[in-house]
Amino acid sequence: MMARATQTNEPGRCALLVPVLAALPQPVALIEVGASAGLCLYPDKYTYRYGEHLLGDGDLVLDCDLVGIQPPSRRPEVVWRAGLDLSPLDVRDPGDLAWLDALVCPEHAERRERLHRAAAIVAADPRHLVRGDLAEELSSLIAQAPVEATLVVFHRSVLYQVPSDRRAAFVDFIRRLDRVRWVAIEGPDVLPYVDLPPPPDDTVLNVLALDEVPLAWTRGHGQALVWFGPDVTAGSGGDAAM
Repeated sequence: MMARATQTNEPGRCALLVPVLAALPQPVALIEVGASAGLCLYPDKYTYRYGEHLLGDGDLVLDCDLVGIQPPSRRPEVVWRAGLDLSPLDVRDPGDLAWLDALVCPEHAERRERLHRAAAIVAADPRHLVRGDLAEELSSLIAQAPVEATLVVFHRSVLYQVPSDRRAAFVDFIRRLDRVRWVAIEGPDVLPYVDLPPPPDDTVLNVLALDEVPLAWTRGHGQALVWFGPDVTAGSGGDAAM
C-alpha cells in the first residue's frame, strides 16, 4: 500500500464510451490518460447489454441501463490504442493483477469476475502503455497515432486525483490540439459545465462529455447512462462524420 497508488481499472466503464466512440468516423485510434492497466482501451473487444439490446457475442458481457438514446448498433473499430499513466500496470504480472483485484470492494464479486475476464482479453493482445504525466508525454503518443484514424483522447474518473494547477494545464493543452476528439467522464465538480440539468438521482454521478459538450450523467462503474445532451449518436451504425 505504501508503494502503490489507487488505480481502479473498471472495464464496465467501456459501456459508457461505446455510444460516443461508435458514432465517430471510423476507424478510431485511442489514447487513454490515466490508463492504469489499460482495460478500458478495449471497447471493441467486450460485449454490451443495453437493456434487451445485446452488442457483441463474447463471454464478457457489460450491462448498462441506457436512458434517453437508442443503444449503439455497432462497436467502434479500433485500429490503434495506447495509454498513459504515472505507474502503468501489466495484467500479465501476478503482482499487478493482485493489486487491481485488491482495489475491488470485497463484496463486489461480479466486478472481480469482470476484472479477471477483461484482464485475460488484454493479456492476449498486449497494449502500449507509457509511463508519464498527462500532457508531458501525451504529445509523443499523439505523434505515433495513425493519421487515417479518428484520434480520441479520453479519461474517466482520473482528473480528481490531479492537482488543480496540473489539471488546468492539461485542459489548456488538450484544447489546443488540432486533430483530436476529447471524451471525458469526470465529476461535475472536477470539470464544471454551465447549465447542467439536475441529476436523475442523489447517487454520485459523473458527466460524459465530447469536446467539452456535456452529454449524459453516468454511474461510476458503467452501470447506467442517462442522456440529456444533443444526440451525437444519431447514425452511429455508419461512418458519418460528427
